[in-house]
Amino acid sequence: MPSITPHKLLVFAFLFVSLQALAQHQRKEISGLVIDTAGAPLPGVNVRLTTILDTMLAVSGDGGQFHFANIIGPEFRLSFSMIGYKILDRTYAANFPGSTMQLLPVVLPPQRTLLAEIVINRVQPIVIKEDTVQYNLDAYNIRQNSLLEEALKLLPNVQVRRDGKVIAHGKPISRVQVDSKNFFGGEVLTATRNLPAEFIQSIQVIDYYGDMANATGVKDTEPEKILNIVLKEDSKRIMFGQVTGGGGTQNRYIGSMGLNNFNDGQEFSILGSFNNTNTSLFSYGAPTGGGTRDRGNVDLTGMTDPVDGVNTTNSAGISYSDDISDKVSVYGKYTFTNRKNHTVGNSVLTSHFDFYEIVNQEERELVTDNVNHLMAWDVEAQLDSRNYLKISPSISYSTVNSTNHSNDTIKNRNIISERVYQASDEVSTPNFDMDILYSRAFDKPGRKFLLNMQGKYSKRDKLEDINDYFESINAYSGQPVQEDAYMLSQQINSQNQNRVGRLKASFVEPIDKSSILEIGYEYNYTAIDSRRSVWDTDGGLFVDSLSVDYAYFFESNRVGLNYQMEQSKRFKYTLGFAVQPLLLQGHMVDADTLIQHRNVNLIPSAGFRFRISEESELSVEYLGTNNQPNFSQIQPIRDLSNSQNIIIGNADLKAEFISRITTRFRQTKMGKNQFFEAQLAFNKIQNKIVTSRSNPTSTVQETSFRNSSGYFDARGYYMFSTPVINGDFQLNLNGTTDYVNNISYINDEKNYGRNFIYSQAVQLRFMLEDIIETELNTSYTFNHTRYTLRNSYGINANSFLAGLAAKTYLSDNWAFGFDLSHRLNNGYSPYMNVNPTLLNAYLECTFLPNNMALLRFQGFDLFNQNTGVTHEIIGSDALFTRNNRLARYFMVSLNIRLQKYPSKKS
Repeated sequence: MPSITPHKLLVFAFLFVSLQALAQHQRKEISGLVIDTAGAPLPGVNVRLTTILDTMLAVSGDGGQFHFANIIGPEFRLSFSMIGYKILDRTYAANFPGSTMQLLPVVLPPQRTLLAEIVINRVQPIVIKEDTVQYNLDAYNIRQNSLLEEALKLLPNVQVRRDGKVIAHGKPISRVQVDSKNFFGGEVLTATRNLPAEFIQSIQVIDYYGDMANATGVKDTEPEKILNIVLKEDSKRIMFGQVTGGGGTQNRYIGSMGLNNFNDGQEFSILGSFNNTNTSLFSYGAPTGGGTRDRGNVDLTGMTDPVDGVNTTNSAGISYSDDISDKVSVYGKYTFTNRKNHTVGNSVLTSHFDFYEIVNQEERELVTDNVNHLMAWDVEAQLDSRNYLKISPSISYSTVNSTNHSNDTIKNRNIISERVYQASDEVSTPNFDMDILYSRAFDKPGRKFLLNMQGKYSKRDKLEDINDYFESINAYSGQPVQEDAYMLSQQINSQNQNRVGRLKASFVEPIDKSSILEIGYEYNYTAIDSRRSVWDTDGGLFVDSLSVDYAYFFESNRVGLNYQMEQSKRFKYTLGFAVQPLLLQGHMVDADTLIQHRNVNLIPSAGFRFRISEESELSVEYLGTNNQPNFSQIQPIRDLSNSQNIIIGNADLKAEFISRITTRFRQTKMGKNQFFEAQLAFNKIQNKIVTSRSNPTSTVQETSFRNSSGYFDARGYYMFSTPVINGDFQLNLNGTTDYVNNISYINDEKNYGRNFIYSQAVQLRFMLEDIIETELNTSYTFNHTRYTLRNSYGINANSFLAGLAAKTYLSDNWAFGFDLSHRLNNGYSPYMNVNPTLLNAYLECTFLPNNMALLRFQGFDLFNQNTGVTHEIIGSDALFTRNNRLARYFMVSLNIRLQKYPSKKS
C-alpha cells in the first residue's frame, strides 16, 4: 500500500478547506421550465443535476417547472429525460451574480421514431377564418420536389385542370399572392407551376371583395377567389429555379427556364418558355415539360388536353417587388407572349323557329397569330400613421392576325344553301389602366375616409377582308332558288376608342363597438367613339348604308347607406339602400341624331352571416347591379360581314338590372377531416338584353336585340370531402345544378328556353408513400332543354366520363405512370357523338444529388382519339362543336431544378 507523504496531505487539506469555504459562502439556487416543441409545459420530466461534489434529482411539476438549491462548485450539468422524448444534456456556469438564477426554458424534442405521429396529431389540416379557408400543408402527404400545383391537387375541394386553371370551392382562382403580395402580377399559372411546395407553410383560399371593402369592412360586391401562399420562415430567403428541354415525334418540342429569388420581402423572377405542345404559359415542369405529373380532375382526367387546335407559344416575363423604404413598397411585372393557333373543326348550329329549324353544318379552318405586351405595377405608400396611398398603372399592347375559311351546308325545310366563306383580320389594341386608392384614418378609432379612382383607355383598330359566296337550291327539284349566286366582297375598317372611368368615395363612422355606418357615393361612365367604313372591293365603292360614325355614352351616379352590426362573434348582418340614376346616350354624327334613355334604380342590399358553431357557418347575401349593353348590340347599323346571319344593332336598348340572392353553408369537422360546402344563387334580370331573330328569306337569318322581362336562373353546387376506409382513401364528391329560364324572340314571338343542367362527379384518391399514387374519377352531365315554340322538340343530351390515373415508384429513382379516360356522349348531333378513349403513359428517372434532375419518356394519346366536343345553348340556338386537338406523339424531356439557401442572418 502506497504511503501518504506530507506533501499530499497538505494538498488535500487545502482542497477540503477551500470547498468548505465555498459551500458556506457561495451556495447557489436555480429554477427552470421544460417545454415541448409546440411550447407546451412538460410535467413528469426527470431532471438530474451533477456537480464535482454531488448529484441531485428532481421531477418537473404540472407546469413543467423544476428547482434545485444548495448548489456548490464552479459549474453544474443538467440532464433531462422522459419516455418518448430525446435525452438532453446542458452545462451551465455557476458564476452568476447573486444566489438565484432563472434558466431559459428548455425545449425537449420528441424521439425521431415518434416525430411524424406527433406532427400529424398537432397540425390542423383546415382552418376557417370568415372569408378564408386555410390549408396547412404539414397535414398533407406531399411528395418531395413537388410544385405548388401538385400540392393543390391534394387539398379538399380544390381542382387543377389540365390547362392549369385552378377551381377552388366551385369558383376559378383569379390571382395568386405570396405573403400577401401579388406573385408575378398575380398570374395563377406562373405561381402554381414555379413555387416548390416544400417552401410553403399554408395555402389560403380567400373570398376577396376588393381593396375598398377590405378597408371599410363593408362587403357590397361579388367577391373574387384568390390564393395567398404563406411561406415557411426559413424559406423567405432562397433562390430557386429550373430548366426544361424536350423533343419528340411530330416535330414536338418544349423549352423553358425560370429563376426566382426571395430575400425577406424582396422578390425577383425571370421566366421564359417556348413550345408547340399546347402547354400553358410559364408552365415549368408540366406533363410535356418533364416535371411533375398532371393528375386528374372531375372534368378531364390527368394529361388529357382540353385546348382546341395546335398552339405554338413563345413567352417571357420579369417580375420584381421590394420594400424600398419603411413606408413604400413596389411590385410589378412585364410579360411578352406570342401564341399561334391552328384549329380545324366542324360544328352544327340548330336555330329553332316556330314550325321549322335551320341547321347549319360547317367545316372550318382557323389560323391566328397573337402578340401581347403587358406592363403592370403597384406602388403602396403608408404616408404616415393615418394616410395610405396605392397607385396601380398598367399598359398593354396586342395584335391579332387571323384567317378563317369555312364551307357551310345550310338547310331550311326544302331549301339547301352551299356557302364558301373566307376572311382575314388584322387587329391592334393598345390599353392603359390606372387605379388609385387613398385611405385616411381619424382620431376616433374606426372612423375612415376612402377614395378609389379608376380610369381606362383602350383603342381597337380592325381591318377585315371578307369574301362570301353562296347559292341556294330546292332540295326536291334541284333548281336554283335565285337566278344568280350571292357574292360579297368587302373590306371593313373599324376604329373604336373606349374611355371608362369610376370614382367611389366612402365615409365610415363607428356607431358603437359593434356597429358601423357607411355613407358611399359611386360614379361610373363609359364613352365609346366608333367609326366603321365599308368598301365593296369588287367595284371599289364606299358603301354608305353599312358605314357608321357613332358615339355612345353611359353614366350612373349611386348614393347609398350601409349599416353593419356584429351582435356577437357568431352573428353579423348588413343592411343597405342606394339610389342610382342612369343615363344612356347615343349620337349619330353623320345624321346628327341623339338618342337618350334615363332611369332611376332603387337598390336595397342585405346580408347576414351566422356562425352556427366553431365548425359550421351560414351566410345569405343580396346584391343589385347594372349591366350595360355592349357596343355590337347598340350600334345602329346592319352588319353584313356574315351573309347568313345579319346583325342589326338597336340604339334603343336599356341597361339591365340584376338582382342576386346567394346562400352558402360551410362546415368543417376537424376531428374527422371532413369538409362540406353548399351554395345556392338566384338571379332575376330586369330589362334583360335578348336576341330577336327572324328568317325573312331562304336560309338567311337576321338577328337584332331588345329588352325583355321574365329571365331568371337558379344555380347551386355542393362539395363534400372525407377520408374513407380507415383513412387510407380520400373521397371527394361535388355536383352542380343549373336551371335557366332564358328568353328570345323568334319572328317577333316571345320564346322561353328552359335549360336544366345537372352534373355529378366522384373522385377517389389513394396514396401509399413512395409506393403508389392513384386516382379514380367519374363524372356525369345531363342537359335538358325545352322551348315554348310550337312543334319544338328540344334537347336531351348526357355525357359520362370515367378516368383512372396512377403512378407507381419502381425504386428510389424510377417511376411509371399512366392516365386513362373514356367519354360517352349521347343525345348530341349525329355528327358530334364521338366517344374518345385517351391513354397517356410515361417512364421517368431522377438522378443527381437531391434528385434535382428528372428524365422522362412520354407517350401522349396512344390511341390517337383526342377530339374536343362542346355543347352550348344560346337563346333558341343549340351549338355543337368538334375541333382537332393535339394528337398522338412521343417525347423525351429533361427537367433540372436548382435551389440555394443564402447564408442566414446573424
